[in-house]
Amino acid sequence: MVEIIFPGKIRKQYQFLKLTRLNVSGNLKNKRDKCLIFRQEVTEMIECQNISVTYNNGVQALKKINLRIKGPTIMGIIGPNGSGKSTLLKAILGMIQLTGEVSINGVSSKKMLKKVAYVAQKTLIDLSFPITVKECVALGTISNVGLFKTIRKGEWKKVEEALEVVGLKEQQERQINALSGGQFQRVLIARCLVQDAEYLFLDEPFVGVDMVSENIIVKILKDLKESGKTILIVHHDLSKVEDYFDQLVMLNNKMIAVGKTSDVFNTNNLKRTYGEKIFIDGGE
Repeated sequence: MVEIIFPGKIRKQYQFLKLTRLNVSGNLKNKRDKCLIFRQEVTEMIECQNISVTYNNGVQALKKINLRIKGPTIMGIIGPNGSGKSTLLKAILGMIQLTGEVSINGVSSKKMLKKVAYVAQKTLIDLSFPITVKECVALGTISNVGLFKTIRKGEWKKVEEALEVVGLKEQQERQINALSGGQFQRVLIARCLVQDAEYLFLDEPFVGVDMVSENIIVKILKDLKESGKTILIVHHDLSKVEDYFDQLVMLNNKMIAVGKTSDVFNTNNLKRTYGEKIFIDGGE
């Protein structure tokens, strides 16, 4: 964040990601015209402060969650069924009521949602809807062009580029209901890419996906991380955790552990998260 002090001590704040030094601008012969620009480090981070979520039936899905996610990274969110994994994503997105505070890059998350792209669980998506691959991806441009507006040539180019990234450019005219589970997940990732989002939230993206497609998706996500994206993934297969995630959140309605996967993915935290009996790769 950059604060500019204009003549008359009027302060305005701007965000510049690549500004690296203190600058003085304006007509230095006239001190009243002088404009000082001070740089403060821009922190690309999602921060949850003491957030709790209680459903209408009185069930508390999340209890006083404190979390800082500093990117770029791939962070997994694991825990038993009903532990609040999907709820955590929705809370950050402002899709459900909560207590506490959520900020993105130091600003209230409600003002920064364009920086976040969300892929819901596959079971929540109607695959029977008659729409082609490229049309589905183009839905990600709505935040840029507006609802019911004509998609511009430049936006269609973004769609093609996104499909090329996920390896589906040749499939762009196919109906989405003709795709495999893995191909459809890649379409949804492409839709995230055209949103120009810094953060990608994926809820169980590997459910119903064969191993070959899963490996392709993981490779795409790791490449996106290298390009500067921060990716949060709700996940259930414990055998893949160490291979897939740089960082890990372990939930059971409250925060059990959070940190580097190599530091927190251990027997003690697994027992605290899931109970005494833990099965990984078919073994206890």
